[in-house]
Amino acid sequence: MIACKTKSAIPGTKDSKPPYTTSHAYPLPRRLTGRFASKARTIASGALTALFIGLVTAPWTSAYAQQSEGKIITRSELGAWALRYDESTPGLNCGIRFIPGKRNVASLAIFGPTAKAAYSTLLFSGPDIPTTRSPKEVQLGLRLKGLPESSLKGVILPKQADAKTNNLMIATGDIRKLLQSMRDSEEKLRLTIQREVIPETIVDLDYDGLDKARVAMLDCIAGRKPGGQDMDTALAEIRPLGKSTIRGSAYYKGGFLASKQYPPKGSEAVALIWMSKEFKAWYEEVKATKKAPDHIPENIAKHIMSTKILDDEGGFSFSRLPAGEYMLIASFSYNETISVPEVVGQTHVFAGNRHIGTQDHVVNWSYLIKQPTTFQKQVTIQNDGDVLDVALDKSQILCFFVCF
Repeated sequence: MIACKTKSAIPGTKDSKPPYTTSHAYPLPRRLTGRFASKARTIASGALTALFIGLVTAPWTSAYAQQSEGKIITRSELGAWALRYDESTPGLNCGIRFIPGKRNVASLAIFGPTAKAAYSTLLFSGPDIPTTRSPKEVQLGLRLKGLPESSLKGVILPKQADAKTNNLMIATGDIRKLLQSMRDSEEKLRLTIQREVIPETIVDLDYDGLDKARVAMLDCIAGRKPGGQDMDTALAEIRPLGKSTIRGSAYYKGGFLASKQYPPKGSEAVALIWMSKEFKAWYEEVKATKKAPDHIPENIAKHIMSTKILDDEGGFSFSRLPAGEYMLIASFSYNETISVPEVVGQTHVFAGNRHIGTQDHVVNWSYLIKQPTTFQKQVTIQNDGDVLDVALDKSQILCFFVCF
């Protein structure tokens, strides 16, 4: 629930004006309870069921992005280290980021010196980092396996409107000393903040492969050309590349005269599944279980891609695709206004000492709530190099039997 507004209506009465009346007021209602806010719509049944949604949101063995800049340094079951650098400023603006293989977990980035700052920076991102409207300095506890707990200071950064996670920044000293002080791998790296008596974990991270990422970062800040694979080469090892593009706009439309509602800019609200023969065969095997598997094999995970919404009108784009069948899936929340009547008082009508009727005083409370929606559309790229423009929409007017 994100907002509310009220309007009142008191029904009239057909009774003639009584000799006298009495009124009893009732307390105004509080905000709507969770039974309204948590109301969800059922995902459609059909050839492509909610299993597709489970595949998109389930843990992946690797990270797959629709980006071409930077380099992939190393990959493992835990995730991948990616290097970003600026060739126009040798030795500056270098950064490495560990991209976890699972979704909705913490990630880590290490940034080197820039033209304005000579120090290095650690940036943790994750769903458990508290939200703040302005930068907030916090005292942190650092827990590493086999080592005593240490304390350090960090700054929780304001959450961006289009982000799903919050960011925690820790400014450090020399980038070389920082990299040498960090172990090549960590299991259960934890950052905590004090919450009254019990510390609360806000970052819980496993990583490996820093030995190779460290070398690439040191090469970058030394002005040497870093090693590693460019994104396209790394992607080609995961799935076939082509010259085609699927692009379009995702939106929800709740009625004939209703306005379109779009997913937030920057959110990962649209996913794409490459419907190859390999994927279809695997899908038929797991469909009998009627649930998404806990683990998706590498050869299947390569079929699942996601991209960020590009603008305020739900724009999205998937590029470098080969010809074939694809399933587009949109999953986001839209605004819905619901009206709940509330009796806030009554007028009792008497004639002499005889009660002849009661008139309710009703207020209609209008609430704006967030409702989840998920829908899909199958498309086919006929020839390599084609560009498909797609309206990925869910309209209540046109989906009586295929969506809810």
